[in-house]
Amino acid sequence: MEVNHQIHSVCGMCSVRCPITVEERNNTIAMIYGNKQSPLKGALCARGVAGKALEEDAERPHGPLIRAGERGEGKWREVSWDEVFDYVARKVAAAQEKYGKETVLWSDREGPFTDLYRAFMRGLGSPNVCTHSPSCDLNTHHACKAVFGYGRGMMVYDYANCKHIVLQTRNIFEALNVGEARTVMRALRGGCKLSVIDIRHTVTASKADNVFVIRPGSDYAFNLAIINTLIAQGLYDKNYVAAHTTGFEELRAFVAPYTAAWAANECGVEAQAIENLAHMLAEAAPHVIWHPGWMTSRYSDSFQVSRTALVITALLGGFATPGGILPGRTPKDCGKPDLKKFTDLYTAPQSPRADGLGRDNKAFDTGKGMLHRAFRAINNPEGTPPVKIYFAWRHDPLQGFPDPDAMRKLFSGLDLLVSVTFSWSDTAWFADVVLPLSTYLARDSIIAGKKGLKPQFFVRRQAVRPKFNSKADWQIIGGLAQRLGLDALHFARVEDVWSYQLRGTGLKIADFDAKGFVSLTKEPLYADLETLKLPTA
Repeated sequence: MEVNHQIHSVCGMCSVRCPITVEERNNTIAMIYGNKQSPLKGALCARGVAGKALEEDAERPHGPLIRAGERGEGKWREVSWDEVFDYVARKVAAAQEKYGKETVLWSDREGPFTDLYRAFMRGLGSPNVCTHSPSCDLNTHHACKAVFGYGRGMMVYDYANCKHIVLQTRNIFEALNVGEARTVMRALRGGCKLSVIDIRHTVTASKADNVFVIRPGSDYAFNLAIINTLIAQGLYDKNYVAAHTTGFEELRAFVAPYTAAWAANECGVEAQAIENLAHMLAEAAPHVIWHPGWMTSRYSDSFQVSRTALVITALLGGFATPGGILPGRTPKDCGKPDLKKFTDLYTAPQSPRADGLGRDNKAFDTGKGMLHRAFRAINNPEGTPPVKIYFAWRHDPLQGFPDPDAMRKLFSGLDLLVSVTFSWSDTAWFADVVLPLSTYLARDSIIAGKKGLKPQFFVRRQAVRPKFNSKADWQIIGGLAQRLGLDALHFARVEDVWSYQLRGTGLKIADFDAKGFVSLTKEPLYADLETLKLPTA
């Protein structure tokens, strides 16, 4: 009788990375569903369930490839992993000897599994690590840091205890975060109000108590009018603002001209409707969440849209308050040691970055980078060392950024473009080398941490053997590292990777068998704003 084996793992079909359980039979995927021991309780979105199709896709790269024709021509030479590792390592070493350590550029989709990649770049001596954030969440991230001192990844939205949620450029019920959508629906059934600000009618708007269909690009004006109303009519939380904020009088003076009547002309909504929303939020305070948005990279004032959303939440006392926006907790907050980091193996490079961050743009987060600015250094004859080696790790900038033809022209100045991918993309097709990454169902990954009210460690585990000649991320990094003299990043087995990370934590990999994750606290940890030291100075 055939038996299904259950493997607890992590979905890889989008950036939410839901905890999943995979049923495997004879090295094939029988079923995928949400991990029943997680808040998903077995639920999973359609994309997550379709992960089996990704693994069975026969049109993805079958093995390592080196370009045999012109860039983008689609002519390839199939090679072994040993040959491709040697080839890439020779190119990297030659470029670094000629141009300097900083000639290597890296970009990826970010996420919880990047510590090994960052360590690789540190070992190479290059500071040029970037993410896809400039085309996605960078404005929201910087807004969170500007207002609260924490980046977007540390924000926890306590929908379960919220009394009024405002979604602006955030369409939760047509997005892919099943856990978030379910929590919001429970909150609405419990009496929480929902207001939606968007340029179109959406499924989320259909479930809202208030809908504001505004003119495209007028979100900032709308938000300024809300702030004006809250302050002018004394609706903000005066005690909270006095105790926990700075710059209030400057804010009051700045928003004075931006009344609801002014915003009505800008946004195409009635002034009274704007004022009514401010009053409803004040009634629900402090249990209010004005979401700072998602994909806020469309307009020149998108940063200010996200920033003012967070300012409104703060004016209502909704930061670090149950039912509001909370700072995520860390293993340290739980009294537990964190995972041992691979980046600790090497000193962070102090040389100038190709994108100018830390020098030209000191307020921007170097952890995210400005990839489009780094691309300008590819053909840079002066100044900082030119970028001649580019690793696009599970990232497709030719589709994610505007004007791909101009980018291809830039890329022509590279000595080597390496695409690490589990499927074909525009960037992979234009690359010099394609390194096929095993799908998330066919690879083990490093242990990762998740911040939140209940921090945890979790692990992605291989459910089936790779269908083609692909490798896991730790194997690809290890193969390249070994040839470039970074032996500390070369591991013979994934168990050795996990053992390194768990040193000092008191945990063993067997502790992840039952659920796929290990919670670091039994009860949610709410920050105490009286003792919380915000990194905003």
